[in-house]
Amino acid sequence: MQDKRKTVVAISMNKVNILVLITSLGMLAVVPFLHVLLYGDASLTVTLSGFSLFVAAMIIFVVLHEAIHLIGFRYIGGVPKQELNWGFNWKMMVAYAHAKKPITVKQMKKVLLLPFVPTGLLPLMIGIAINNLPLSILGVILTAGCIGDFILYRKLVKFPEHALVLDHPSKPQFTVSE
Repeated sequence: MQDKRKTVVAISMNKVNILVLITSLGMLAVVPFLHVLLYGDASLTVTLSGFSLFVAAMIIFVVLHEAIHLIGFRYIGGVPKQELNWGFNWKMMVAYAHAKKPITVKQMKKVLLLPFVPTGLLPLMIGIAINNLPLSILGVILTAGCIGDFILYRKLVKFPEHALVLDHPSKPQFTVSE
């Protein structure tokens, strides 16, 4: 039996964080403009209760984002429930979902993109549609937060769809076996 070629695919969290910041700032400049263009106003009042609600919503959406990755691993990748894990890496300040069993590149691509619409784009679009600037801002931050998933997806494109991907237990990286 021939040994498979293994490639470790990793991303720099420093670079990801810079891209998230740049994307967030760019989108934060455009979204209020859209509110003004569509509704004639883009007012934002910050209160302690409003800020607390915003932070709570952010935490809920981050947990939901990772839960959707786990659902993808389970139902797209066929990973048994007991081989799934999730948590928060305090050193890197990043939440993660992890499968202990390898899945194919084709499956991993789907798992990586799965949370984008429900936990990023949808809050942003609903915020704009109902003229709720705080929800739009939350959507901007959550959408920009998907950048790490997009970068990992892009790095997978060069591998064959049938190659196996073994996720790292706590870092934003995985090993591809061809």
